[in-house]
Amino acid sequence: MLKKFPHKRVSKEDNFSYLLYSLIFLLFSNAFIGQFFARSLLGQSLVLAFTVITMLIGVWSVRSNAFAFKSSIGLVLSTIVISSLVTFLGISGLKYFHLLFMLIFFSITLKIASEQVIFSDKVTKNNIIGSICIFLLLGLLWAILYIFASELTTNAFSGLSGEHWQDNFPDLIYFSFVTLTTLGFGDLLPLSPIARFLTYIEAIIGVFYMAIIVSSLVSAAINAPKDH
Repeated sequence: MLKKFPHKRVSKEDNFSYLLYSLIFLLFSNAFIGQFFARSLLGQSLVLAFTVITMLIGVWSVRSNAFAFKSSIGLVLSTIVISSLVTFLGISGLKYFHLLFMLIFFSITLKIASEQVIFSDKVTKNNIIGSICIFLLLGLLWAILYIFASELTTNAFSGLSGEHWQDNFPDLIYFSFVTLTTLGFGDLLPLSPIARFLTYIEAIIGVFYMAIIVSSLVSAAINAPKDH
């Protein structure tokens, strides 16, 4: 008789591990696509597929919140439908909905992660992983905003050569994290007023995030009850 293994329910004690894996998967997959399938139809399709896979994996991290879980499931299913219509039927006019659903999904996840990490009264391994997830989510959120800026305005950035947003996604992810960490290499430059606004706002948030998260974790460690 086969032994039935108990199902491990995702809780606030381990939920951020799933989210971290999904975010790293998205970052690596886009770097891989940019390296080997840049500016090709296959690469564009893979970007759509991998963003959906990331959302499917990441949705498990919000299972402890029923409303957020149901909302995330709805967004993922909507994204799958939109991606299928864009990929197989060539309905390019729906491309912005894919981006919009990604933006909403990552925003919901960022809100939940911030509430759990920043306002926690204790420092745990899960909260430290969560602080990394928040940083990655910020970079990805801004990458999507940069895509909107490049798609909706003319010559928003210099250094982008892709015709479709999927082609430019790896480059704008790179630009976003370079800006978030205030490195500023200069190979990609914002030109339009909206792109420049998004850039310096992200740089400001990156600086303040490091100060806020460090002070929050230190404060939680100091105020944590001591075992005698």
